[in-house]
Amino acid sequence: MSLLCPNCHWPLTKEIKNEEPMKVWKHDPEHFGEEEFGRALTCPSAVDAAKVIVEFIQYCSCKHCRHDWTETKTVEFDR
Repeated sequence: MSLLCPNCHWPLTKEIKNEEPMKVWKHDPEHFGEEEFGRALTCPSAVDAAKVIVEFIQYCSCKHCRHDWTETKTVEFDR
């Protein structure tokens, strides 16, 4: 996600007008038994925690040139 306007490229002029969720899904942690853990190339990490992932669409406008555009943003929440 950029802070620049894609039209005039002025910095810090982006304004989010509206935001709405597009897609929600769950990421469950992977469970490793002794056999699977031994074959794993890396150790399971905190990244494998249970998460709810929400993808938003943001409706943006430039404060300088008034250009309108949309962006997508993905946010992870702990359950």
